[in-house]
Amino acid sequence: MKKTLLTFLLSTIAVFNLLIAQSIELTSAELTTATLGSTVKVDYKYTIAADGYIYCAIELLDDWTWSANIASAELNSAVAGTDVTGSFDLVIPDDIALTADLTGNLNYKLKIELKQDPNTWLAGQYPATQINIADATASINDTFLSDVHLYPNPAKDFIQFTGIENITIAKVTVTNVLGKEVLNITPQDAKIDISNLNSGIYMVSIQTENASKNIKLIKQ
Repeated sequence: MKKTLLTFLLSTIAVFNLLIAQSIELTSAELTTATLGSTVKVDYKYTIAADGYIYCAIELLDDWTWSANIASAELNSAVAGTDVTGSFDLVIPDDIALTADLTGNLNYKLKIELKQDPNTWLAGQYPATQINIADATASINDTFLSDVHLYPNPAKDFIQFTGIENITIAKVTVTNVLGKEVLNITPQDAKIDISNLNSGIYMVSIQTENASKNIKLIKQ
């Protein structure tokens, strides 16, 4: 009788666990920029049937392949419940490479994962947005990029920049909606050829020695 009751209880728990959609999502504003030595607050909300584990990190990726851990935090006892909220504080090291200095497909991205334990994955969110990590002094100098714009937008074959007469642009990168870099050049003038790009939405990043600016581009 006891064995039958135990079997029934275990089956009931298993069914209950299946009925609860275990999930986790970021609820704070999209993380697009951070500075060396700063603290980034990440808010989240999750649902889990039994006490579990949450891991959050900013990682250095080669496209989408893990390369290094930059900043991370964890919650070893995420209590069971529905729409449970919380937050992490991630400290950006002051000795990592700036986004402007990364080469190839290297980029910084945020992720958060919900697990039953540190080794058993249940759910996760992996934003495609690349994080622009800059020197703290860059935020002071960002104002001189406020007059930089691109045109035409939407564009078909070429884009041009205005407001760069007294600015030296170190690099221009273009990424698609998946966060993949599709163009990386050091422009010789204000005109850039985008004729080889597929139609869609892109993010154009203009980077100088001390600052950067992102502009959404629609390619026809």
